[in-house]
Amino acid sequence: MSRVRADSAMKLDVPKTAPVSKYHNKTTEVDGILFDSQKEADYYANLKWLQCTGAVKSIELQPEFVLQPAYEVAGKKIRPIIYRADFKVTEADGHIYYVDTKGMRTQVYLLKKKMLLYKYPDIDFREE
Repeated sequence: MSRVRADSAMKLDVPKTAPVSKYHNKTTEVDGILFDSQKEADYYANLKWLQCTGAVKSIELQPEFVLQPAYEVAGKKIRPIIYRADFKVTEADGHIYYVDTKGMRTQVYLLKKKMLLYKYPDIDFREE
Protein backbone atom coordinates (compact mmCIF):
# COMPACT_ATOMS: atom_id res chain seq x y z
CA MET A 1 0.00 0.00 0.00
CA SER A 2 1.47 3.29 -1.04
CA ARG A 3 1.04 6.41 1.05
CA VAL A 4 1.26 9.96 -0.15
CA ARG A 5 2.70 12.55 2.17
CA ALA A 6 0.42 15.49 2.84
CA ASP A 7 2.98 18.02 1.60
CA SER A 8 3.39 16.23 -1.72
CA ALA A 9 -0.28 15.53 -2.38
CA MET A 10 -1.91 17.19 -5.36
CA LYS A 11 -3.90 20.28 -4.61
CA LEU A 12 -7.42 20.35 -5.93
CA ASP A 13 -8.51 23.38 -7.89
CA VAL A 14 -11.84 24.04 -6.18
CA PRO A 15 -13.60 27.26 -7.18
CA LYS A 16 -14.05 29.68 -4.30
CA THR A 17 -17.55 30.80 -3.46
CA ALA A 18 -18.68 33.82 -1.50
CA PRO A 19 -19.46 32.97 2.11
CA VAL A 20 -23.15 32.66 2.90
CA SER A 21 -24.25 34.51 6.02
CA LYS A 22 -25.96 32.59 8.77
CA TYR A 23 -29.26 34.44 8.33
CA HIS A 24 -28.91 35.03 4.56
CA ASN A 25 -28.64 38.79 4.99
CA LYS A 26 -26.82 40.82 2.37
CA THR A 27 -24.30 43.42 3.54
CA THR A 28 -25.21 46.70 1.85
CA GLU A 29 -23.40 50.03 1.61
CA VAL A 30 -25.16 53.40 1.73
CA ASP A 31 -23.32 56.73 2.06
CA GLY A 32 -20.07 54.82 2.62
CA ILE A 33 -21.58 52.99 5.61
CA LEU A 34 -21.79 49.19 5.60
CA PHE A 35 -25.07 47.84 6.95
CA ASP A 36 -25.59 44.24 8.03
CA SER A 37 -28.68 43.84 5.85
CA GLN A 38 -30.57 45.35 2.95
CA LYS A 39 -33.48 45.98 5.34
CA GLU A 40 -31.27 48.06 7.65
CA ALA A 41 -29.80 49.98 4.71
CA ASP A 42 -33.27 50.73 3.33
CA TYR A 43 -34.44 51.97 6.74
CA TYR A 44 -31.39 54.26 6.93
CA ALA A 45 -32.07 55.62 3.44
CA ASN A 46 -35.65 56.40 4.49
CA LEU A 47 -34.40 58.13 7.65
CA LYS A 48 -32.01 60.23 5.54
CA TRP A 49 -34.93 61.26 3.34
CA LEU A 50 -36.97 62.19 6.45
CA GLN A 51 -33.97 64.20 7.65
CA CYS A 52 -33.94 66.10 4.34
CA THR A 53 -37.63 66.92 4.75
CA GLY A 54 -37.02 68.23 8.28
CA ALA A 55 -39.09 65.56 10.04
CA VAL A 56 -35.95 64.00 11.57
CA LYS A 57 -33.32 66.14 13.27
CA SER A 58 -30.61 63.53 13.79
CA ILE A 59 -29.76 59.87 13.27
CA GLU A 60 -27.28 57.95 15.41
CA LEU A 61 -26.06 54.54 14.31
CA GLN A 62 -25.58 51.63 16.70
CA PRO A 63 -26.46 53.30 20.04
CA GLU A 64 -25.47 51.11 22.98
CA PHE A 65 -27.27 50.25 26.20
CA VAL A 66 -25.51 48.56 29.11
CA LEU A 67 -27.87 45.84 30.29
CA GLN A 68 -25.46 44.50 32.89
CA PRO A 69 -22.15 46.14 33.80
CA ALA A 70 -18.83 44.31 33.76
CA TYR A 71 -17.77 42.75 37.02
CA GLU A 72 -15.16 40.48 38.53
CA VAL A 73 -15.59 37.15 40.31
CA ALA A 74 -12.68 35.32 41.91
CA GLY A 75 -10.22 37.31 39.83
CA LYS A 76 -12.03 36.54 36.59
CA LYS A 77 -13.31 39.51 34.59
CA ILE A 78 -16.83 39.16 33.25
CA ARG A 79 -17.68 41.35 30.29
CA PRO A 80 -20.75 43.59 30.31
CA ILE A 81 -23.92 42.65 28.49
CA ILE A 82 -24.52 45.29 25.82
CA TYR A 83 -27.55 45.80 23.61
CA ARG A 84 -26.91 47.67 20.36
CA ALA A 85 -29.94 49.07 18.54
CA ASP A 86 -29.64 49.86 14.85
CA PHE A 87 -30.70 53.51 15.10
CA LYS A 88 -31.39 56.31 17.55
CA VAL A 89 -33.68 58.82 15.85
CA THR A 90 -34.36 62.34 17.09
CA GLU A 91 -37.43 63.86 15.48
CA ALA A 92 -37.82 67.58 14.73
CA ASP A 93 -39.90 68.06 17.89
CA GLY A 94 -37.14 66.47 20.02
CA HIS A 95 -38.84 63.09 20.53
CA ILE A 96 -36.28 60.26 20.58
CA TYR A 97 -36.92 56.68 19.57
CA TYR A 98 -34.75 53.62 18.99
CA VAL A 99 -35.17 51.19 16.12
CA ASP A 100 -34.04 47.66 15.49
CA THR A 101 -34.50 46.26 12.00
CA LYS A 102 -34.47 42.54 12.64
CA GLY A 103 -35.10 39.99 9.96
CA MET A 104 -34.50 37.09 12.34
CA ARG A 105 -35.50 37.40 15.97
CA THR A 106 -33.01 35.08 17.66
CA GLN A 107 -33.27 33.86 21.25
CA VAL A 108 -30.34 36.11 22.23
CA TYR A 109 -32.08 39.12 20.66
CA LEU A 110 -35.38 38.36 22.42
CA LEU A 111 -33.60 38.01 25.77
CA LYS A 112 -31.64 41.25 25.34
CA LYS A 113 -34.80 43.08 24.23
CA LYS A 114 -36.58 41.86 27.37
CA MET A 115 -33.66 43.07 29.53
CA LEU A 116 -33.59 46.41 27.67
CA LEU A 117 -37.28 47.12 28.20
CA TYR A 118 -37.00 46.16 31.86
CA LYS A 119 -33.98 48.36 32.57
CA TYR A 120 -35.11 51.28 30.37
CA PRO A 121 -38.93 51.16 30.61
CA ASP A 122 -39.48 54.73 29.38
CA ILE A 123 -37.69 54.48 26.03
CA ASP A 124 -39.61 54.42 22.77
CA PHE A 125 -38.35 51.20 21.20
CA ARG A 126 -39.51 50.08 17.77
CA GLU A 127 -38.94 46.99 15.68
CA GLU A 128 -39.08 47.23 11.92
